Amino acid sequence: MSDHAAAESRDETPAIPSGTYAYVGIVALYTATIVLGLSMTDEVAEMGLAMFQNPGNVGNVGVFAVLLLVATGVMVAAFRYGYGEALVRVFLLGSASTLTSVAFVALTGIGEIAASGSVLMGLPTSPASIAVAAVTFVVLWGYPEWYVNDVAAVIFGAAAIPMLGLGFGPFPVVVLLVVWAGYDAYAVYVSGHMQELAAGLGDLKAPIVFVVPHSLDFSMRDPDFDLMGGGEEGEDNEEGGAGAASAEDQSAESPARAEIALLGLGDALIPGMLAVSAGHFLDAPTVVPALNANAPAIGALVGGLVGMAGLLYLVHRVEGAHAGLPPLNAGVLGGYLLGAVAAGIPVTTALGL
Repeated sequence: MSDHAAAESRDETPAIPSGTYAYVGIVALYTATIVLGLSMTDEVAEMGLAMFQNPGNVGNVGVFAVLLLVATGVMVAAFRYGYGEALVRVFLLGSASTLTSVAFVALTGIGEIAASGSVLMGLPTSPASIAVAAVTFVVLWGYPEWYVNDVAAVIFGAAAIPMLGLGFGPFPVVVLLVVWAGYDAYAVYVSGHMQELAAGLGDLKAPIVFVVPHSLDFSMRDPDFDLMGGGEEGEDNEEGGAGAASAEDQSAESPARAEIALLGLGDALIPGMLAVSAGHFLDAPTVVPALNANAPAIGALVGGLVGMAGLLYLVHRVEGAHAGLPPLNAGVLGGYLLGAVAAGIPVTTALGL
């Protein structure tokens, strides 16, 4: 899911000047998710958990897009009309808990996860992995504090990255990054439905958004917490959004929003897929064995950080909602191609052409 955001505010007496430390936290969470995902690629591949079994099929992009659009539509409808929100939260926390058990098995070798070909693919099937999923669900349901959600998002997001990246070869994943950057821009700047989606997810306190406060006194468990800073009766704020957004002009309406920096988990998942695909499918020497990463994969990771810097600069300079994936994916693709050239791989080969 692409719920993409980063926010900054400047109160008269900010606890952290200009939100610098909060931004550092966002970048750290983004990086940790992708790096941990890269480190689990071999284990996830051995577990047979790739999303698609024919990674070279560009049709995988269409299937993936349909799944995401349907999920987005269902959630937006639930938030808009007030029906099924509890079911949405159960689904999101259940998915997060299941992926956490995948990460646990991949990192420790303890427990089992159903592999592809099984109707239970991706679900825990041993006492240890089931216990991890159950405990995770209980903690996320009962104590949805920002740091709990952030840790959970890093762990299960890291499990999702190789599952997704192993299902897309170089050409399909490049197509996906370009298409989804365009969709993200449309969803934030034209239709605005990402604002609605992010606001609903904030109300559910689901760990789909990285949240870093400007002050450690901040609590997401506050009954008055409003992630996107909507109006008193729940209307969408004209400046608020699910894209990267500045909250300077919203502090009077939503004190909680004025105290946080945020980034959608999808902003790490989608770029991370290319790093995994590059490391797994491109014939280039491994430069960081612990991450199964060759030069194109490292280039994608570094390029994403450059794109993140561009996104944060945009957020700092221009008020309003901003789509995260256009600058992020541009940086990831640029870094990936530079890494491929450095490894002696022709650009046409890196693009799957």
